[in-house]
Amino acid sequence: MKIDAHFHIFLAKSINQAQSRYVIAYDATIDQWEKLATQAGLEGGVIVQPSFLGVDNSFLLAAIQRSQNKLKGVAVLPPNTPRSELEELKEQGVLGARLNLFGNESPAAHIRAHWKLIDLINESGLHLEIHHDDGLLNTLLLDIPKGTEIVIDHFGRPKTDSEFLNEATGIERHAASLWVKLSAQYRTPHLHHSKVLDYWLDAIGPKKLLWGSDWPHTGFEAKQTYENQLSDLNTLVSDASLIDQILVSNPKYLYW
Repeated sequence: MKIDAHFHIFLAKSINQAQSRYVIAYDATIDQWEKLATQAGLEGGVIVQPSFLGVDNSFLLAAIQRSQNKLKGVAVLPPNTPRSELEELKEQGVLGARLNLFGNESPAAHIRAHWKLIDLINESGLHLEIHHDDGLLNTLLLDIPKGTEIVIDHFGRPKTDSEFLNEATGIERHAASLWVKLSAQYRTPHLHHSKVLDYWLDAIGPKKLLWGSDWPHTGFEAKQTYENQLSDLNTLVSDASLIDQILVSNPKYLYW
């Protein structure tokens, strides 16, 4: 089963437009994603709760219930979420919690405010997923408790191709438990993504790499397609065995 490890679903009427960076006036449903994924030869997927839906994960959970064999989820949760709720979410197919720190004026403080939740995530066998502004990954990782399973969105969003080569204390601290999504190259057009991939292959190895379509490409809907994202991956990775790991064995190990 080939797996899209990062896409979003939502209904326009459910969006808190005050938390969105622009007015989103369309729906992105599981049926729409499934049609695109099937056409591209993918069968499974991981739904990631978008920040503009807040902590109401009901739409995500309803979609997963259609087929837990093929769908898993990453939720957004308040910092006071009890362990019992985490266990319930896990039973419903949620394997991680996401902190979207992109545009956050105090991302490190936001992480620290979630330390108790992160401890419970660790106890429950879930993972923490983070998204952030360019150039912040290494510093932010220093504020995450060691031993946390961490999934990093969109290549880790370095400002330069060599950023992680120059400073990697946070990355090195968590290297044994880091996963990286080779997703949304269009969000970091200033990078030579092949060089960033080379770094991650050396730092965490081929078994910790994932891919996601980032569908429906919020903010870039007019310029990006599902097909574009797979094409970008195949251009980036020419080794067929590595592609198989990224699309099949790696996400299956983490999410299933």
